[in-house]
Amino acid sequence: MIADLKAGTSIFQRPNNNLNSALPFNIESGHRYAGPSALILLMQKRDDPRWGTSNQANRNHTAVVKGATGSLIQFMSNYEYQKMVDDEGQPVLKENGKQRTERIRLEEPKQVDAWLFNGEQMRNIEKWEKEPNILSPAERAQVILDNSKVVIENGGEDMFYDRQLDAIIIPEMEQFASPEQYYAEALHQLAHRTNAVEALDRPPAGNDPGGMISEELRTNLASLFLSKELNLPYGLNDHVGYVQSWSVMMKEDPAELFKAVSDAQKIVDKILGFEQQIEEKQEVEQTQQSETEIGRVAENQIDTPKIDLTKLTEGEVIPHNGTEFKVVKAQKNNVYQMQDLGSERKFKMSSKDVLFNELLDARNNSQEVSSSRGISAEEAAYHETEAVDQSLDEQYQIER
Repeated sequence: MIADLKAGTSIFQRPNNNLNSALPFNIESGHRYAGPSALILLMQKRDDPRWGTSNQANRNHTAVVKGATGSLIQFMSNYEYQKMVDDEGQPVLKENGKQRTERIRLEEPKQVDAWLFNGEQMRNIEKWEKEPNILSPAERAQVILDNSKVVIENGGEDMFYDRQLDAIIIPEMEQFASPEQYYAEALHQLAHRTNAVEALDRPPAGNDPGGMISEELRTNLASLFLSKELNLPYGLNDHVGYVQSWSVMMKEDPAELFKAVSDAQKIVDKILGFEQQIEEKQEVEQTQQSETEIGRVAENQIDTPKIDLTKLTEGEVIPHNGTEFKVVKAQKNNVYQMQDLGSERKFKMSSKDVLFNELLDARNNSQEVSSSRGISAEEAAYHETEAVDQSLDEQYQIER
């Protein structure tokens, strides 16, 4: 990062005007990478936001091209997989002859290494296009600002967050090159407010007694993440003068970059949470409407319609890969608004995504099995373990 900052090629100094962008996400699960992992993947400067291990690429029928170099991310895990043995200490084998494994919860979390490859490094993969959102980037940003209840004072030429007034000071929208540029700046100031309100108390870093250098690092990281998520422009603009200070800070304390991006992720989660308030309200209204419809069906003794096995249905919860996915809303063009109930993360998924087909299979197969032979919880756990087990030894099999 220091080298990129000095060369003027860092992710901060590469303006993001691509409105077909997204935060890095896993090609198999659809989950977004966050914090330090997201930063490392963004630093690879790839236009494709899809990432996955070599085995995941193989399962997606988009094998990694020969000679490709992986990108290392590291994260802390509360679980690890251990090889299974029977009561006599003999290996428990799968049908293919390989030893089964089981997931064990650890007393202390441990660091896990994962080598990831980008969609641009995979063969036979369709060009990525971001799924359309009902709201435009400017409309989504306005929803966030409205739900944050922040006071916005328009006028003049200055842009800053006034802590004493608890207000964002920003010029009129007409003074910006575009509405998107206005909202990008407004959300940057909202990041400053979130940083202050959340009281992310940190000891002063190095030669930064006032905390301004470290705060701008965090709010710029948050703005960069938000620009990817909301498709808003990003640029250093008036913050160019901080580049040299960031380099000095990171040289004095290399861990400061990862501390900063972890704090920035908290800011981003808080800000995006304001948008979810509208989604949750709509979800409640839809649930109430559905309950009313169910009552009408019961009252009029109307037959329940058959489930379309090629589509997902609003409200259904599907167990898959050790968690549960809820279909929050079915949108146009076979796009679904989903929620991972394990992590509470919400995301959008299309019928072209690998995860869609996996959830469809999980839902349909679950119905077939339960109606035909009543699979037990223990058997279901074994099937889940088999699915997870395919990726256990990936770090030893990846082409470097």
